[in-house]
Amino acid sequence: METLLLFVLLGLGSGALIAGISLGVVATYRGSGFINLSTGAIAMLGGYAFWSLTSGKIASFPYAVALPLALIFVLAAATLLEFVVYRPLRNTSPLARMVASLGVLLILQSSMLLAFGVTQQPAPSVLPTTLIHLLGSGITLDRFLLTAIVVAATVVLAAAYKWTKFGLATRAASENEVAAMLSGVSPGTISLSNSLIAAFLAGSLGILASSVTQLDPETLPLQIIPALAAALIARFTSFGLATAAAFGIGILDSLLQLASTESWFPQSGGVAIPGTTDLLAFLIIIGVLFWRGRSIPGRGEVQETRLPQAPRPQHLFRSALIFGAGAAVLLVVFPFDFRNALINTLIGILMALSLVIITGFVGQISIIQLALAGAAGFTISHMASNFGITFPLAALAGIAVAVALGILTAISAVRVRGTSLSVVTLAGAVAIDNFGFQNPTWGGGGLGSPVPEMHWFGVDFGPNAGFRGIDGNQPSPVFGWVVLLCVLLACLGVGYLRRGKLGQRMLAVRSNERAAAAAAINPRTVKLYAFIIAALIAGVAGCLYAYNFGSVSADRFDAFTALSLIAFAYAGGITLISGAVFAGLISAQALIPYALQKWFGLDGNWFLLVGGVLLIFTLLQNPEGVAGDLYRRLHKRPQVHAPQADAATREHLVPRTARPDLSGHPAALTVEGLSVRFGGVHALSAVSLNVREGELVGLIGPNGAGKTTLIDAISGFVTSAGTVRLGEHDLHGLPPYDRARAGLSRTWQTTELFDDLNVAENLTVASREGTVSEEAVSETLAVVGMDWAAGAMPTQLSSGQRKLVGVARALVAKPTLLCLDEPAAGLDSTESEELGVTLRRLA
Repeated sequence: METLLLFVLLGLGSGALIAGISLGVVATYRGSGFINLSTGAIAMLGGYAFWSLTSGKIASFPYAVALPLALIFVLAAATLLEFVVYRPLRNTSPLARMVASLGVLLILQSSMLLAFGVTQQPAPSVLPTTLIHLLGSGITLDRFLLTAIVVAATVVLAAAYKWTKFGLATRAASENEVAAMLSGVSPGTISLSNSLIAAFLAGSLGILASSVTQLDPETLPLQIIPALAAALIARFTSFGLATAAAFGIGILDSLLQLASTESWFPQSGGVAIPGTTDLLAFLIIIGVLFWRGRSIPGRGEVQETRLPQAPRPQHLFRSALIFGAGAAVLLVVFPFDFRNALINTLIGILMALSLVIITGFVGQISIIQLALAGAAGFTISHMASNFGITFPLAALAGIAVAVALGILTAISAVRVRGTSLSVVTLAGAVAIDNFGFQNPTWGGGGLGSPVPEMHWFGVDFGPNAGFRGIDGNQPSPVFGWVVLLCVLLACLGVGYLRRGKLGQRMLAVRSNERAAAAAAINPRTVKLYAFIIAALIAGVAGCLYAYNFGSVSADRFDAFTALSLIAFAYAGGITLISGAVFAGLISAQALIPYALQKWFGLDGNWFLLVGGVLLIFTLLQNPEGVAGDLYRRLHKRPQVHAPQADAATREHLVPRTARPDLSGHPAALTVEGLSVRFGGVHALSAVSLNVREGELVGLIGPNGAGKTTLIDAISGFVTSAGTVRLGEHDLHGLPPYDRARAGLSRTWQTTELFDDLNVAENLTVASREGTVSEEAVSETLAVVGMDWAAGAMPTQLSSGQRKLVGVARALVAKPTLLCLDEPAAGLDSTESEELGVTLRRLA
């Protein structure tokens, strides 16, 4: 028991560091509303600043002088980042700002690598390290002092944010920025103040805790993973809960280290399995998000600002033929070093295509794709060394492993999305790297695992194949052609995926999950397909990488390389095949980085820096990416104009008639005792109604009466008590997409069209089964007078026109029951009258 208590106390040091970074994450989120992935890097910046000012690297100041100077430097850097990066992005989505923080992380980490190298530095201890004898062992005093400082900071922050005017202003700005501005609160000042508080916390902990942990370019930045787990438990709002959770994680880490000394603890190569702490943080994040997440967002939940446009690819075969022919020739004529760089470029294109599907088409920020590629490569190595299985069975097994891990990731994505999913996949990438790839048994322990040459039916298709190009050196162009063939097939596959029904459903889910579910699309199934396809492409890339280098090693699949891949893919154009090509050109060891290194001596760390700068510049100046901007300039979307209405076009309006007798018609909808509660609020209480076939029923009431909540309950978007039947079909417990497939369609107050699809595609994707013909789409649009807008994007239409498209999208599935939520909002009197006549005719 004494040993157990001893390790609990030892865990206070690492827990205090996690808590300090977690407090910074919470402060940033409360002030600006986004998750700052660079908070750990800010801690690293503080640690390096203090070390360089005391070690003689820059100066040899006494601690009393170096400490405030280092903190001033950290605060100055935070102020610069606020004005240069985060403030210009203030009106963008939290996802865009989180991606920008990823760019900041890359810049800070690569800057420290360039300035100080990868060697761990002997960080000075600011706090006294007097040995205190407790429980039969000695513990340094600095751990207790660090714990006391963090607890004191937590108390001060909690009190300040709860009872001071600044705390009230922060809460006001985070809940309603416009209302706060009207009350005299400056959101910019609030954001800057909270960013400085977060930087001060992280920088201080980086200085104080560097002697407890390690001072290098990786350890402190990656402390963001357990810090995010603690912040998630605290819902990014409670300082006290974040600190308590952080200490809990630190203590669990310490207890895991104690357990690793026991004989029963799983071992690999005679030592305890590494990375258990990272696996623990990953499991905590998965558990918290899955518990708190929702399979479909609720009404009023924040919807991320959409990603760049994902246009339908044109001239796929022609583009593939030109690209393939040019690359095939270059693989022969290039000298060996540039030939190898071109092969790396092609593999980078595959990795970027994986991100185009999962992020560009579905809007899920996944940082785990590179780890999936690594898993495929290590599988090939172990299939050969342990079982004697080689190509092609080993490659198929590697791809299967990547897909299996992708499916496990997709299970996490069922209830989380956007920024939350990026947190999950970042933690997963670190866990796979440290727990899997660094394992001596599974991943070679960082030393690398050999991969045999590609032979099939006695023919060598690998880098050592007999044909060596013009210069006669390795790698063989034959292997390059194999990689090129895989890239061309993947590009064509992604292009036809975007054109097809599944691609349209992916974009519908990306645009609006609630509206997608109402259109009979199961977001979970669509995400699952996306993760499987993206993982398959990543697995192919991992296999080709392994065969190219003849071995796989953990350092090529670490979290920072994965982050740089995201940066390059986003900068190239995350929604386009051409963007993946650009990302491949600038990825690690590809043509452009190799040329810059060969001709100008710029190594990979410089390119990490360039990647971070490119990502931020893209977010600020060119959100569509390089390829996206080029596409937008070359493909100007034609303007659309509604036809001028005149008296002749309104001749179809019929005079009002008496309500028909529908007493003998069967009930299309039966609602009995329907009740909805939101906490202590009774939004609906025992509502009962019947709608007969052919009947048009209007629901009237003031704002807040529960009209939309009733439609949400009938269509399955809120949890309710009572009975809802569509004809004889009981809808109780069915999710929205199953109710839509049963024949229940609905529209929305705010239109909620799929802005990434044109008007015709909005209708095509909403069919319940099979495909909708162009004639059916045109006829349905003509019913609401919008057939002229089939090729327009929703953003080109007025509010009233979008409403009419929403009605047409609900009609195209030929539903049994149609629920319209304020369908005439935004229409003028004539349009409203026409809509009324149309609805009467449809009923």
